[in-house]
Amino acid sequence: MKKTIILSMLLASLTIGAAAQNADSTRVKNDSIKVFIDYESQPQFRGGQEALKKFISKNLKYPDAAAAYDVEGSIIMTFIVNEDGSLSDISAHDCKIDRFNTTKFSQETEARQKELKQQFALLFAKEGARVIRKMPKWSPAKRYGKAVRVKMHQPIKFIDPYK
Repeated sequence: MKKTIILSMLLASLTIGAAAQNADSTRVKNDSIKVFIDYESQPQFRGGQEALKKFISKNLKYPDAAAAYDVEGSIIMTFIVNEDGSLSDISAHDCKIDRFNTTKFSQETEARQKELKQQFALLFAKEGARVIRKMPKWSPAKRYGKAVRVKMHQPIKFIDPYK
């Protein structure tokens, strides 16, 4: 049986953060990396939203280890879309375990339950990063007609395909 995963995803708009509160601020400097927060057009996965959904659906794999405890979760993948459309600075944030088999978890010690939840969150984060790294180049954001670097956030939800 081919493993499939149901995804609940939205291409999140750019989270601007505190730097956006300063109207004169047009870029965020992070370890000497300039990332623009003021731009004319948003980065786009080539082919648009539907192509992005298909790419993630086709490439995302539900971790086998998570199936043993019927674990479901969500993560927010963060990455930079560079001027040439390549992706960099990929990381996972807000890794959450949304659901798990309470009967199976209750058989474990409290410390082991905490450890398992951390392991599953890490598995989801690693899988999300693997899929983002596999993506083809995006169409970059534009600012005054010139391509610029922009930070993006992509939510990904892992749902047990065996349910």
